[in-house]
Amino acid sequence: MTPPPGTEVDETRQTANVTGEVLNQVKSWNEMVDDDTIHVEITTLSPSQFEVAFWLFPNHRKGCTMYKWTLYDHGRALQSAFWRNDAAVMRLAGAADLPPDLYPDSVPWAAFIRVLDMPRDGSEGSLHQQITPYSYVGQEVWASSSSKPISVPAGTFTALKVTAKVDITTVMPNWPRFVLQVIKPVIPENTLYFEAAPPHRLLKQEGTTFVGGPEVTTELVRYYIAGAPPLVAAATGAYHAPIPSAPGAASISR
Repeated sequence: MTPPPGTEVDETRQTANVTGEVLNQVKSWNEMVDDDTIHVEITTLSPSQFEVAFWLFPNHRKGCTMYKWTLYDHGRALQSAFWRNDAAVMRLAGAADLPPDLYPDSVPWAAFIRVLDMPRDGSEGSLHQQITPYSYVGQEVWASSSSKPISVPAGTFTALKVTAKVDITTVMPNWPRFVLQVIKPVIPENTLYFEAAPPHRLLKQEGTTFVGGPEVTTELVRYYIAGAPPLVAAATGAYHAPIPSAPGAASISR
């Protein structure tokens, strides 16, 4: 699976804060299909295991339309998941209505910049993830200008700081409100830094990938244009040469 020529590809690396172990490396890009954006991620977990996932984002409204994920080992598909945001199908008898701007349980970091009305200082939004056929978890998302430039392996950038925190009322909707207010301050936050200017690349993430999970850090390692010749290292020290495609890889572009 390769990006079409002329597409920007971003590469990130995630490490465990305690051990420094590299947990995964992700290659991601966006493709346009009519009025929608397909966000593609290829995640390398080990020399033999990798994941391929895509999210279909409608450009005219918030939320996600479709999601597909497959885990491979030595090129063989081991597990697969498919999700579709269809109100006629997802409405179950006896269950509360799910919000229309829904995302699957798994979301890319790019989704957190999408939920903001405008990616700028002071903007706010909410991200709703479906976790069971009957329920969802909400996250409160807000942005502020970073007080200093952010340096990552890909270079040094002016950043927009985006903070995400689980909305405890969506996790425990039947609990008394005064109890939830006591719990809310101890709920962990995810901190993300996006490039302040378009295309708002993810620069860095600090926090957990799921509630109760280990503390991790994700950083932008490099970015490049698919099909372009290798570039000389920039003044920041970033190097953006393209990675050769794997033999037999095919593009999903239309």
